[in-house]
Amino acid sequence: MRQTWQSFLAAAALLFAPHGAQAHFLWIVAGGQSPDGKVHVYFSESAEPDEPELLNRVAKAKLHQVMPGDLVELPLVRGEESLVASPSGTGPQTFYVSHTYGALTRGGDTFLLNYHAKCYNSDQPMVWTAVGNANALPLEITPRISGNETILQVTWKGEPLAEAEVTIEAEGLENIEGRTDKRGSFAKELPFGKKYSLRVKHVEDVAGTYEGTEYKSARHYATLALQLPSQLAANGLPKLDPPVTSFGGAIVGDYAYVYGGHLGDAHHYSEPGQSGRFARLNLKHPSQWEDLASVPKRTGLAMVPYKGKVIRIGGFVATNKDEEKDALVSMADVASYDPATNTWAELTALPKGRSSLDALVIGDSLYVVGGWFMNAGEETVWHDSALVADLTQSPIVWKELPNPPFHRRALSLGEWKGQLVAIGGMQEKGGPTKATAIYNPATQTWSDGPELQGNNMDGFGSSAFAIGDTLYVTTMSGKLQRLSHDGGRWDVIAQVAHPRFFHRMLPTADGKLLIVGGASMQTGKVAEVELIDPAELLTARK
Repeated sequence: MRQTWQSFLAAAALLFAPHGAQAHFLWIVAGGQSPDGKVHVYFSESAEPDEPELLNRVAKAKLHQVMPGDLVELPLVRGEESLVASPSGTGPQTFYVSHTYGALTRGGDTFLLNYHAKCYNSDQPMVWTAVGNANALPLEITPRISGNETILQVTWKGEPLAEAEVTIEAEGLENIEGRTDKRGSFAKELPFGKKYSLRVKHVEDVAGTYEGTEYKSARHYATLALQLPSQLAANGLPKLDPPVTSFGGAIVGDYAYVYGGHLGDAHHYSEPGQSGRFARLNLKHPSQWEDLASVPKRTGLAMVPYKGKVIRIGGFVATNKDEEKDALVSMADVASYDPATNTWAELTALPKGRSSLDALVIGDSLYVVGGWFMNAGEETVWHDSALVADLTQSPIVWKELPNPPFHRRALSLGEWKGQLVAIGGMQEKGGPTKATAIYNPATQTWSDGPELQGNNMDGFGSSAFAIGDTLYVTTMSGKLQRLSHDGGRWDVIAQVAHPRFFHRMLPTADGKLLIVGGASMQTGKVAEVELIDPAELLTARK
């Protein structure tokens, strides 16, 4: 027993030796970083094998693998230089370890030492998603690329962690050190094509006892072995400039259309801050956005495609000047645009003005759900009704559906196997929600659907669309989520390059997802247009 304790102290001395000597952390390498395609766990200074004799000290660590809709524990076996496991399945995979090393004393301070390691099996940024489980991986680093910058988002128990110590190492580069900002982010231009060892330290002011030893604080070290791609693939799509939020969007044929939206600052609306732009982008030859005839200004509207035409529904107008108090009026008008003749035709108006709504076409039926009625200073009324119109009729007639079991605005609608899914939104009471509800036209009934992944803000200002029988939604945090085949859960399958909300995600004719407009709470309105191929997510493994 005495010899075992002395060995532990010796290992502890190696872990936190004086400045200039090595410190040891848990690292995971997989995918293209792995020498043999297996998953390797190292206990070393960086994401390379080092002093394998110390591996016995972390032999009880448990390795988990995350795939869309699946979480498995992978058995680790002792190799020559690492603990080794074989990955399960194919496609995008995330691996993590959260391990308590023990209570250590250094400089008279006794602390509990914890390691939280993570790795992806791909160098493609779209699959760099967060584990998002505060209990399983409390300290987490999640990267993304914006332009030439690599941005590290650090979370502690699911919340952004400010002032966390960040260390970045790579062969041939000087170490980079810094701290996260108030949003828990750390941004740096890093050369592409290199392998990085990323590390974050967080000290938790908590006392306790571990295996009979009292400690006064807990130290947590998160690591991420990250391979940056050699270069970012350019999608060749022009920016939406000026960028807008809360606009209408639809794809008809080879063209993506955008209508109206909000140009001004967040939380303040005015007539000059509303867009009266109606423009389209040729997706086969995407050189620039083409401005069509000017249109009535609208914000918070819905727009849908139907048999080669575009239909806009509702929205609001601002009657005040920029320096005046908001005076907003929800509109009831509905109109159809025919690209063949470049003309608009009025359709039957909604029974009452409605904005901050969403709309969806299933077959020949146009559904309208959610939203509220504003009338310039009068008390705002939240709609408790949902509507449907048969688009084969002329004129169309609006009918009420059975009342939805919610009052929400800023929600999104999507089709799943012939049913309507109402996703998230802002509740009349209770704030933003990630709850979903499903309407079955065959039975004319509503039922509860599964909650979105993420926090409640992920349900606010989302955008959803189906490709075939698969329903996708993008949320404020940048998560691309997919409803499972049985409709029982949402799976995070990718991370967009530019997280945004109050945007539009639109399906192209060849099965891709076009993401346009919107805003980020961190950086403001987003002009960049993204294109994601869900089919590639199944093979995004190196």
